[in-house]
Amino acid sequence: MAAESASRFPARSKSVPDTVKLELHQDDDTLLALQDTPLQQSLPQLPNLHNLQYPGLKSAGKRKRDDTADSKTDRRPAVDARTSKSTSRPYAPPNRPRVQRAPITNKFVVNTRMTSRPAEAYIEYNPLKMYKRSDLATLVYTIDLVKQCIQAIDTGEDREIKFSVLRRRLHQMEFYDFIEDILVVKSKLLEDHGFPAIFNNLNFPSDLRADALLLFKKWATRQWDPDLLRGIVTKMGTNSREKEFNTKSLDKHYPLKVPASYHGEGELVNGQWWPLQMCTIRDGAHGLAEGGIYGQVAKGAYSVIMSGGGYADIDEGDTIQYCGTSGEGDKATAFTERMLESSRLKNPVRVLRSAGLAGKHSQYRPAKGIRYDGIYNVTGYELLDKGTSMYRFTLVRCPGQDPIRYQGAEVRPTEEQLRAYSKIEGYLKSSE
Repeated sequence: MAAESASRFPARSKSVPDTVKLELHQDDDTLLALQDTPLQQSLPQLPNLHNLQYPGLKSAGKRKRDDTADSKTDRRPAVDARTSKSTSRPYAPPNRPRVQRAPITNKFVVNTRMTSRPAEAYIEYNPLKMYKRSDLATLVYTIDLVKQCIQAIDTGEDREIKFSVLRRRLHQMEFYDFIEDILVVKSKLLEDHGFPAIFNNLNFPSDLRADALLLFKKWATRQWDPDLLRGIVTKMGTNSREKEFNTKSLDKHYPLKVPASYHGEGELVNGQWWPLQMCTIRDGAHGLAEGGIYGQVAKGAYSVIMSGGGYADIDEGDTIQYCGTSGEGDKATAFTERMLESSRLKNPVRVLRSAGLAGKHSQYRPAKGIRYDGIYNVTGYELLDKGTSMYRFTLVRCPGQDPIRYQGAEVRPTEEQLRAYSKIEGYLKSSE
């Protein structure tokens, strides 16, 4: 048995022959040939195990992605080079040829904000700053009043009562002394359902829209100081002749001064009010501490103040007869020249009325201080006195503006403004 096994399974040779006898059979009985064949050709070609990656090492998702990518690569649609359009998708839009764009040489940012400066209250506020909840509740209550007014507009019930309550609140808010960044942000009065819900809604009275817009512009630029003389330096003393004097000037370091050298309304609001002419310089309404006409050479006048002074002015509200200043001979003064230029250039002029106007000359004058009443066009002029080159100019109020706020519930100055003015006036008198 052992011998049979040995003959059937011969002992393995230690050396591998270079060639083997390969038997090619047509069938089991016929021997066709014996051929010497190299060993490498007789063995099956096995793959390189070092480069072979076992399929189980690749996730099913990755195998699917690879197969999809291969199929997409193989089935790309044919493209007609003449029409640059896929022939397999005849209704697809044509491929646009690549065009080399010219380099950008003049790049600028478009300002789409409502105000000239961003809402600094949202930029600089400290969210961890302490505040009184009662102060925040006072501001948030204003939003409730706005909602009540909008509801009254829709239903038509108690409209005037709701408007009156909101009007009084807006007048009071001008003199709140607790306003700061954190309260403005948390109250959301600068957002759509706050002040903008008033001045963007034409169903509100014009004075409410103007007062809400003025508060929005002030608070958006962090101007919440209620002092009427903010930024104004008052100097008092006695001169060499032992006569008391009182001078006022704008603080050189006041950061919120607005230039007045521009045509039109700018950031002003119809009915905006100031206690002194120096304050109009601070807010960019007028450019001179003394003098009624402010302008520049070759640009005409920017603003005028009607303040009496013995001139032959005629105030009819929407139409004004405004006198220049007296010159010498046939030479007009520089102030009169600015008005003559405005007449030629057709540039609008801001008109401010002062309480200095005598009652018989104007029913439109404010009770105290100075009020901005809109923009006017210089439509013509006449020479009153050739010897002093005294001209009188005709100014007509531009259409599309809100009415002059000289009477009724919308009158300016308001009761709150007059009360604050009386405190300043009393202080100045007591200091004399």
